[in-house]
Amino acid sequence: MKHSLLSKLVLVLLAFPNIFQASEVFLNNQKSFKLYCMYTPSFKRLYEESFKPSIKDNFEIIAKVYPDHCPSGEIHAKGWEKVMLNKLELLEQAVRENWNNQVFFFSDIDIIFFDSIIPKALQCLGERDFVAQQGFVTQKSAAYKICAGFFVMRGNLKTLKLIRTAYDLLEKGICIDDQVAIRKALKILKLEKIDWGLLPLEEFANGRIVLRKNQKNPNSLYLYHADSKIELPDSIVMFHATFCKGLDLKLDFLKRVQEEYVRVKKNPLEI
Repeated sequence: MKHSLLSKLVLVLLAFPNIFQASEVFLNNQKSFKLYCMYTPSFKRLYEESFKPSIKDNFEIIAKVYPDHCPSGEIHAKGWEKVMLNKLELLEQAVRENWNNQVFFFSDIDIIFFDSIIPKALQCLGERDFVAQQGFVTQKSAAYKICAGFFVMRGNLKTLKLIRTAYDLLEKGICIDDQVAIRKALKILKLEKIDWGLLPLEEFANGRIVLRKNQKNPNSLYLYHADSKIELPDSIVMFHATFCKGLDLKLDFLKRVQEEYVRVKKNPLEI
């Protein structure tokens, strides 16, 4: 009986020699991945004290420093659009440096990681051109849920057109930030049939889901403050401190989420 099962297994392996290498073949035998990020001198603390130390995967980190166009770092404050143009420039660089469908990661630095993310991210990416973190999750249209703070993307003509179109929209003042520009670019490039998706919110969490206990109305725009209640999804692997304004509050938000994660891990029955 044992020989019979073994013989069948051998026949399967001979018939499908690449059965256990399918993912590697699809990834063009890609063994390593680059993680692109950017920051300005005002936000160096966020990169060095919070973001970088939390990374669990063996990424090749490409961190670019840009001028302080918007020292406050607050969304839509003076100089914000210049920072977003810099971000799209770096995204275009990443696409070009990972041509022929190589996969890369792109992340804002107000993010912390609790576990390895590469396996889950690649599973979510599948054959798509890119997947993005979710943002304002109450929006009905999938495109409006895109958060431009975290991408897993392939370098190809489709993603290059997407980033170039978004850059033009932002540069001409048609859109107010990179997120809106990417959403609009997807509509403009509808005929290009860009294949994209969203990362699971419970694992790649944002500020909104962590702050949900504070929201009386699910459609309201609640922003983090020092006394906000925090509740982490039990499958969280990454957290992005969205729905929070200002460097000091972001650092506090990230610190509290990190502390809550450690506390819950020590007391798993409290999840």
